[in-house]
Amino acid sequence: MQLTLIALVENKPGVLNRVASLFRRRNFNIESLNVGRTEKPDISRMTIVMENGTMDARKVEANLYKLVNVIDVQDVTNQPAVTRDLALIKVSAASEQRAEIA
Repeated sequence: MQLTLIALVENKPGVLNRVASLFRRRNFNIESLNVGRTEKPDISRMTIVMENGTMDARKVEANLYKLVNVIDVQDVTNQPAVTRDLALIKVSAASEQRAEIA
């Protein structure tokens, strides 16, 4: 089962490094990490997906809250969500075949 956390953090240089370093020090493996600005330009949203082996979500949340730049952490593992993957594929084709590919 996967554990999904959403962390609101200050949009400052080095915050991503601090969060990643925390996961490295605690030996937590991040499967997916997405970071983007929110409607407030000084706050970013981090969506962190990790394998939920023996770790407890509350333990991970508590460790994230210890970081100075973390504003809020939510465990959204059991909430309904829409997920999607995006693949960018480069295809080599002759100009007369490009209409068939598109």
